[in-house]
Amino acid sequence: MSDKGLEPAGISLLLRRPAATSSVVLDVGFAVIAYFASYWLRFRDSQLPAFLPGAVSTVPFVVGGQILALLAVGAYARRQRLDWLLRVVSGVVVGTLVATALLGITVGFEGVSRSAFAADVVLLTATALGWRSAWVVRARSAAAARTKDAELVDRAEEMAPLTAVVASLYRYRELLKNLILKDLKLKYRGSVFGFLWSLANPLLMIVVYTVAFTFIMRIRTIEFVFYLMLGQLSWTFFANSANMSTSAIVDNGGLLKSVLFPRAILPIGTVFFNFAQFLLTLAVFLPVMLIWYAVPLSWAMLLFPLFLTLQVLFTIGIALILSTWTAFFRDVRHLLEVGLAMLFWLTPIVYEVRSIPERFRLLILMSPMSPFVVAYEQIFYYREAPDLTVWVIAVVYALGAFVAGALTFLAFEPQLTEQL
Repeated sequence: MSDKGLEPAGISLLLRRPAATSSVVLDVGFAVIAYFASYWLRFRDSQLPAFLPGAVSTVPFVVGGQILALLAVGAYARRQRLDWLLRVVSGVVVGTLVATALLGITVGFEGVSRSAFAADVVLLTATALGWRSAWVVRARSAAAARTKDAELVDRAEEMAPLTAVVASLYRYRELLKNLILKDLKLKYRGSVFGFLWSLANPLLMIVVYTVAFTFIMRIRTIEFVFYLMLGQLSWTFFANSANMSTSAIVDNGGLLKSVLFPRAILPIGTVFFNFAQFLLTLAVFLPVMLIWYAVPLSWAMLLFPLFLTLQVLFTIGIALILSTWTAFFRDVRHLLEVGLAMLFWLTPIVYEVRSIPERFRLLILMSPMSPFVVAYEQIFYYREAPDLTVWVIAVVYALGAFVAGALTFLAFEPQLTEQL
């Protein structure tokens, strides 16, 4: 019997890709669109017409380099394993870097926006993963229809389609709620003040930051502590969720082997556990800072729940990816520590994004957490609606990470128990 016959149906569907020719055509089309869209994000004023000729003349270099790199890393193979997502991402990144180097050597960068290349990488990566994810959803639905009347049905496979998993998470909402409450109780078990520590923590941080930056470092920027806390609290929510998600699967082997339930609940539960603490912190922080600095209310503050939802979706997607990879490669935990330390300084938390030279501003906005942090700062600190660039990047990151994370987790969910 061949290995193919032993392969679970859900994984087999994910590993088989459409014909290479069709895949290349799709990626070429999306690559051209992403390249011009990156220029639109970089220059949304009178400068755009001046840079469009440079974009038109260089698009063959960039798109050609990206497609060749995707071919080289095996992104168009008919059957792939856990690293399919890494192959697509690395292919786009390497191809763009090679194309950039060739442009610098041959024609130079006159009339070309190098910072727009960063936006191009993000947009093409999102679309390349997006159409592949859409194909997986369609293939799963078709397979479910073919096996609907089969005599023997794999009950685990019934949870495979993306929509079915979302529905199953709703059905298991009591389990999700109990997992969150259990983690909250364990965190404060034996503590005299219990949940009050979640409320006291932001107050203590406000006092410490005020003393440090106002009286010691003598930073006289008005409301700087308010600005700093907006970024710090949202970053803490993301970083803690990412760190905890790496142990969501590997540390619950006994539960996974003994009970049948949607495994995605475990990493999602860690995100909502940290989200609950984040909300408790905001419940104290926002009123105190708004009153302390006499910040007037603004209509832009009504956008805060929307960006908060986008950050939760983004964090869930990252948590699903990290929990899956950690089950196969334990080194992910250690790599994550290094990655988070680097990302913190690439996120405008301790510095204002408006203080960055304009030619580098888009690069900073491409950092994974930047669009969410910048959105919160614009809503509360500057009391204005986030820029269109921030909207686009935040939506792309949130939806792209959630879909990619969900499909990666679902594809390898049947193999997770074997890795424990």
